[in-house]
Amino acid sequence: MFGKSFNTLLKKGSSGLKIAFYRTKSNRYSIAALLGATEDLDFSVVLVDDKEKLKSLSRDTYIALSFMSPEAHEHLRLAKELINKGYRVIAGGPHASARGEQLLKAGFFAVFIGEAEESFRTFITRPEPGLWKTSEIIDLNKFPPFSMKHGLFSPIEITRGCPFSCNYCQTPRLFGRRIRHRSLEQIIAFSRKSVELGRKVARFISPNAFGYGSANGVIPDVKTIEELLKGVREVGMREVYFGSFPSDVRPESVTEDVLELVKNYCDNRTIVIGLQSGSERILKLLRRGHTVEGAVKAIELIARKGFTPYVDMIFGFPFETQEDIQKSLEISLKLHEKYGAIIHGHTFMPLPGTPFENLKAVISPENLKVIGRLAARGIIKGQWQRQIEISKKIGNLEA
Repeated sequence: MFGKSFNTLLKKGSSGLKIAFYRTKSNRYSIAALLGATEDLDFSVVLVDDKEKLKSLSRDTYIALSFMSPEAHEHLRLAKELINKGYRVIAGGPHASARGEQLLKAGFFAVFIGEAEESFRTFITRPEPGLWKTSEIIDLNKFPPFSMKHGLFSPIEITRGCPFSCNYCQTPRLFGRRIRHRSLEQIIAFSRKSVELGRKVARFISPNAFGYGSANGVIPDVKTIEELLKGVREVGMREVYFGSFPSDVRPESVTEDVLELVKNYCDNRTIVIGLQSGSERILKLLRRGHTVEGAVKAIELIARKGFTPYVDMIFGFPFETQEDIQKSLEISLKLHEKYGAIIHGHTFMPLPGTPFENLKAVISPENLKVIGRLAARGIIKGQWQRQIEISKKIGNLEA
């Protein structure tokens, strides 16, 4: 689905620069966008899905790793092996953006901070070592959302930047708080080209899908959202998903009008919405910017319109009291029983570059048992158990 794999050169350029991308489930969209932004440049690219095969590439190949902090342990071990073998390893993504200096000290040749479209283009023409950071804010309309030339497709990124600054989240630190929308014209044009090439399922990347077109990224621009959804249908998209994977929605952006549009134009019958805690005290400490009551009203409206609310909740903040945790567990049960909600459970992770980077997740054995019982009943789903170990690994990595 995502193009050619190991040993297939996507583009052989006369410049002699060779870059191999280690492609994983979590970075495939980023690679598609980055190659879309550079497909007019002259260099050779190979995608590698098996990390062991990286070690058989010629030593004059730059090896590109893009990863999030939960994957840092694996990627740093791989990088060390490659560097010891004489490869020049470059890195980008959320973890590299937060720990650029550390990666350079660990032997990485070049590290890309934040938005990399412009800086990576410059690197291709002038591959020098060090930290690379774009000084200007990226205009999404300057670059394709994916790379048709290389046969790499992904959901279309329609909005970048988050006006909120939740203390546990890397997104506003990676892309900034300034909201930037891709134009309707470009979204529809690339959707049309996708359909012509047989790609007829439309999904979108956004920190808040219902904020598309909005000046502040929060209050829905109903007219623009309708033009978007209607437009991609009219160019021939067989399926359209909005407000579900791979993006979610803010409680403040949920309105009856927007939900009607999703019902009329889209195929998803699940809406993913963030609540994160049932405690007002915790929401304030997280700087979520909404109340429990406001989120519950949004979830109620989602259910009333015939959708299944898929509600994000985070467990394990070290500053939670038992009362706070009890409120989160109680509201999880209430949302399921009253509105048919599925709770998407997460364990708190101390992500580098965030205000909470030095904290550690704490969930008592008693609370783990309660969460486990809710999971056994199908009320809580997700990878919260696996994330307990990932959270510890991140903490150990920082230590």
